[in-house]
Amino acid sequence: MKRLLLFLFCSFFGISLYAQEISVSGIVSSKEDGQPLPGVSVVIQGTTTGTITNFDGLYTLKVPADATLEISYIGMKKQLVKVNGQTTLNVILESEAFDVDEVVVVGYGTQKKSLVTGAISKVGGEELTKTSDMRVTQALQGKTAGVVISNNSGQPGDQVSIRIRGIGTNGNAEPLYIVDGLPMSGAGIDFLNSNDVESIEVLKDAASSAIYGARGANGVILITTKSGRKDTKMEISYDGYYGVQNPWRKLRLLNSQEYMMLTNEAAINGGQGPKFSAADMANYKTTTDWQDEMFNYDAPKQNHAISLNGGSDKISYSSSINYFQQDGIVAKGKSQFEKFGYRLNTVGEFGFLKVGSNLNMAYITNKGIETNTHFGTGLSQAVNMPPIVPVTNEDGSWATPEQFGIGLQEITNPVALLSNLNSQTRTSKLVGGLFAEVDFGKIDPSLKGLTFKSTFSGEMAYVTNRNYTPFYYLDAMHFTITDRASKSVNQYTNWNFENVLTYDKTIDEHHFTVMAGTTALKNLWENLSGEKSDVIFDDFEHAYIDNATDPESANAGGGFSEHTVASIFGRINYDLKDRYMLTATLRRDGSSRFGSENKYGYFPSVAAGWVISRENFMSSLSNTFDLLKIRASWGQNGNEEIGDFGYTSIIGNQNIYYFGVDKTQYNGTQPTRIANPSLKWETSEQTNVGIDLTTFGSSLRVTLDYYVKTTKDWLVTAPVPMLVGNSAPTINGGEVRNSGFEADFSYKKQFGKLYFSGSINGAFNKNEVLDIQNAEKRLQGGDGGFGQAGVLFAEVGTPMGVFYGVKTDGIFQTVDEINAYVSTAGGKIQPNAKPGDIKFIDANGDGTITDADRVEMGSPYPDFTGGLSLNLEYEGFDFNMFVYAALGQEVYDATRRYDMNGTNYRADWLNRWTGPGTSNYYPRVTFVDDNQNMKTVSDFFVHDASFVRLRNITLGYSLPKTVLNSLNINKLRFFVSAENLLTFTEYKGYDPEIGGGVFGNGIDHNIYPQARTILGGVNITF
Repeated sequence: MKRLLLFLFCSFFGISLYAQEISVSGIVSSKEDGQPLPGVSVVIQGTTTGTITNFDGLYTLKVPADATLEISYIGMKKQLVKVNGQTTLNVILESEAFDVDEVVVVGYGTQKKSLVTGAISKVGGEELTKTSDMRVTQALQGKTAGVVISNNSGQPGDQVSIRIRGIGTNGNAEPLYIVDGLPMSGAGIDFLNSNDVESIEVLKDAASSAIYGARGANGVILITTKSGRKDTKMEISYDGYYGVQNPWRKLRLLNSQEYMMLTNEAAINGGQGPKFSAADMANYKTTTDWQDEMFNYDAPKQNHAISLNGGSDKISYSSSINYFQQDGIVAKGKSQFEKFGYRLNTVGEFGFLKVGSNLNMAYITNKGIETNTHFGTGLSQAVNMPPIVPVTNEDGSWATPEQFGIGLQEITNPVALLSNLNSQTRTSKLVGGLFAEVDFGKIDPSLKGLTFKSTFSGEMAYVTNRNYTPFYYLDAMHFTITDRASKSVNQYTNWNFENVLTYDKTIDEHHFTVMAGTTALKNLWENLSGEKSDVIFDDFEHAYIDNATDPESANAGGGFSEHTVASIFGRINYDLKDRYMLTATLRRDGSSRFGSENKYGYFPSVAAGWVISRENFMSSLSNTFDLLKIRASWGQNGNEEIGDFGYTSIIGNQNIYYFGVDKTQYNGTQPTRIANPSLKWETSEQTNVGIDLTTFGSSLRVTLDYYVKTTKDWLVTAPVPMLVGNSAPTINGGEVRNSGFEADFSYKKQFGKLYFSGSINGAFNKNEVLDIQNAEKRLQGGDGGFGQAGVLFAEVGTPMGVFYGVKTDGIFQTVDEINAYVSTAGGKIQPNAKPGDIKFIDANGDGTITDADRVEMGSPYPDFTGGLSLNLEYEGFDFNMFVYAALGQEVYDATRRYDMNGTNYRADWLNRWTGPGTSNYYPRVTFVDDNQNMKTVSDFFVHDASFVRLRNITLGYSLPKTVLNSLNINKLRFFVSAENLLTFTEYKGYDPEIGGGVFGNGIDHNIYPQARTILGGVNITF
């Protein structure tokens, strides 16, 4: 009982007592050249008491006899030295180069990097804190080769799209996340704070991720949060920043005079009279900048975190409290994100038993607008609004295009629309776990190396969405008949129970680790929603359902879903002389999402490695190669992200029938689709070959990988005849291959007082669809402009989710060119064309322009992605910059509503065709588009979206130890930082980076752009 109380007490206070003081002195020197090091920090660990070495590397310090000294110097590895009553302690520091025996996290364990046989990339927590991204996954962008991260938008709190080694599915392509052992979705990790993350490991090949079986086909991201260290005094840290955000780009749109000129021209070209008279054009002098009306300039962004870390001889703890707040750069007051978080990790070791817990609590509030759509309250409204319309009329009422004789249907005053938008989402989340680990070797020495670990972890989230729509009238398309209050409550409960037995044994020069375990997982979701009209208050604060009075408008709904997985798994790691390695894994998964005929699946992998640099014949090159390793792997993973009950026939209850003379209404039920009990998971098979090299005194690290990944058994809708009378079942039928090359170069070196580190990585990926077994032999999705459906396609022989449309061949300059463009039969291919219209290519040669002429026009996925990071430290100053590049991708520009006459244009349209020779790209403007210039899905809308972006640049200064000692502070650093400071791209939209689903990526409906942020902050440690 006493130990338990000590465990809980020390979790917060880190009790440790110092003994009698003695005087310790010594010299600190460099291992590389043996020279003494001046300016080295020598501090009693866990305190601010310390000194620095003089010019001769000498220090003298009074310390408790049982103290631990913390010796640190820029560019050198920090050392912890126990005093143990000694009065002379000479210390030799090594250069902070790469450690070939660095430990990385693997599935259900850890392993020395030099012995890893799979493709695993590690990003340390210090790299994640160099940006102010809310999501830790955003900070991963460009940090590891082969992982493509695209922001879905710049709205605070929005998710990112992550693709590891290409797209292998037509469904959910997101990776699996494991946070401290708990499987989670990408949306579920918003509770994490970058300051709390110790490391992130990305399992890229099948051999590494096969241990996660049916959930590892899209790759696995392991996130480990920070833990305390034993025998250390409590360390208190504050990390905070405050900054402002602004749009990095505004679009150049037409002003009032230009708008009226092109509108008149379009009307005349359409056979109509001009819309604006000369008097109108003289009177409309004011131009409303609708972008400025929508943008929220100098939007604040801030983060504050306080952490406590430490431990006694038996107990360690790490705790933190965090506050993050960000306003969006669009729609002031309507686009916001706020998070309060608390974390506590504790570990206690009591003889043969180790126990621990991790606890995360978060309270999140966010508001948002549509981020990439033709409709709603996003930037599309501002871009398409006529500049002649003011925000308000002289009487203060909202102005609309309708009042100016411009009927634009869905397009109206965006500021007015925002004034009627009232929505808020609140999330209360609890994530945590408990573990107990028994070391049998401490019970019986003959059982040394045998351990058993049992872990139970879970997540509970309570999400409420509240909305209020007031009574209003803007125009004939934008009004409400009555107000309405609504609310929905979603409850998520997930738990995971794991038991793992591990045996680690060395016999002579043979070392092996055998691991076996079981996992049980369950996900539950419940929903309840309701709405009602005639609210007695007309404000969002009081817009609750019980304040609404119309009983006939009351409506309620709800739902439930359940998902379970049961698994057994095992792995064998073997190495001989730390030179020859072999790894084999096997996992058996059973999932509730699959039919009785394929309820269970088996996922094997095997990998081998050879550390050539440890061979005797390499001894002459031992000073050149610190590590030279080749490795190869093969394995299979599954993907069960198909939704629940896809194998069976769900009963629907939405059928309405009327019987009897009185036509009494009855609700009927019927199966919604044909069952398929043989439905099984998608399977991804991957082969990987890699090289790991560390050289130049462990200063340079190189990692090279080549892979081929084939995913088969896609989930598609079966081809069935209509006479069946029901919806077709979901079947397995489709295959895609990804192959690519990845390279990662990192360098660290000390040059006198200057410490330099840098890294550069890059990856190429090729994607090709091999088979699609549905009736159409293709998959399609994604909408372009209004009426432009199926912009993204997948067909055999093409990449997945590419743009498909009709190719263009410039502009018809004259009637003679139109008459000369004929089919083999002599008929006009574009009989409705006029000079100034787009010339489309008749790809199939049938003499007409139809969807049958659509061909591949480009891909929203980059051919190459890479990152460049540079770090410099000199006498307290530190400088960091990070550049991200994505090259070879395209964007489909669906930013203008061409289906409406009277929307605004970008200024590029001033270069339109107005006569022979004036333009061969921009067609004439017209209200009557008989040639379907703007309705045909064509490469006119497809643009190069390659970009290079300066993601972050930071300058910091840390006060010297001599000053800190007088302040009783261990560390005090000030910094300024800029994010998204520069973006180099030829794309003219708001942002070239547009994430989304497999059939929604890269389509621009005026995307909510990422912000350019300038911020300043401080890091303090006591």
